[in-house]
Amino acid sequence: MDPRTTPVGRILLKRGRTKPVAMHHPWVFEATIGKIDGNPGAGDLVSVHDHVGRFIGQGYFSPESKIPVKLFSWTEGETIDAAFWRERLKRAVELRTTFLQMNDPASGVRLVNSEGDGVPGLVVDRYGGFLVVGFLTVGMAARADLFADILCELTEPAGVFERPEPEISRLEGISRTPQTLCGEEPPECIEIVEGPAKFLVDVRHGQKSGFYLDQRENRLRAGELASGRRVLDAFCYTGGFAVQAALGGAASVTAVDSSASSLELAGKNAELNGVEVAFVRGNAFERLRMLHLEGETFDMVIIDPPRLARSRAGVTKALRAYKDANLSALKLLDPGGILVTCCCSGLVSEQDFLRALNDAAVDAARSLSVIERRGASPDHPFSPACPETDYLQCLISRLSD
Repeated sequence: MDPRTTPVGRILLKRGRTKPVAMHHPWVFEATIGKIDGNPGAGDLVSVHDHVGRFIGQGYFSPESKIPVKLFSWTEGETIDAAFWRERLKRAVELRTTFLQMNDPASGVRLVNSEGDGVPGLVVDRYGGFLVVGFLTVGMAARADLFADILCELTEPAGVFERPEPEISRLEGISRTPQTLCGEEPPECIEIVEGPAKFLVDVRHGQKSGFYLDQRENRLRAGELASGRRVLDAFCYTGGFAVQAALGGAASVTAVDSSASSLELAGKNAELNGVEVAFVRGNAFERLRMLHLEGETFDMVIIDPPRLARSRAGVTKALRAYKDANLSALKLLDPGGILVTCCCSGLVSEQDFLRALNDAAVDAARSLSVIERRGASPDHPFSPACPETDYLQCLISRLSD
């Protein structure tokens, strides 16, 4: 038997700790494991069983992770080989190209969304003709060449570039560097189209894979609402919301971020689209408070911070930060103003995020109505068995006073 395609070890879970995975939640947490039979190494295929040995699923073993197994097969005896993964990736690609009709070769699209596509530990973004891949588990990273070959066969890209995420690599025990897996080297920046806008994406040095494709529809919606308004975009990164607001006819756009390199690219994006945006470097939380003290007001404020809760222990602190940012934003809004506020921390529940927003409104003595509740773009599907994958929240609200 090939140890890369058939299980080389068995994971037995503790009594009473099987219900989530039995209901097809793919994550097997370290604390739920009672016994490991065999001697599986990092990246080896293992089978997972309940405490009496009844089969539950299969996944790759990540001994350094707090989630040592992420399940992707629920069929006992199923061979996990190139044909298995080709079918999974084909299904994911066809969701975008056939069902969602996201075929513009000049656009940016999430082609594979980890658990949301039944491929835990793999994300693939297409920017123009190039693919940017991220391996989030040691098992997927060990099969990088296999996945690159399948992706090249299915999508015929100009090149496939691997972009490791340092924090995840450290937690998972992955040791890889940015590299071209096949085809051409990507250029310094790749130009993509998003609705009326064009953006330069730095796939080598930018955050995540270079751009936040999950916010595509939310940026476009913000642009539609921005007409005639004085807009403030906090945590602007490379100017996605700001540029869409300017193209949507905003009276003025001010954008704040702490990263000099992000603001440099944001300026190029504004120039590329022929719009004027006042970019300000600074801590967005502090700058929001300072603008209020300076007597500035706006008709629309966009709050899109990076992930603030990276563990369950950090949720309380994150909620204080979300409240703080929204409190400052509400103080800056004129009556009838629009607040677009986002949370990409999957550990923060919808109820808790709404509570933080309401607490901010109460403290600011403002009356607020949520008019739209939005999430990630449709090329970022999530699994109902794994609610953590439904991570992005975007609330659009209007001040009624």
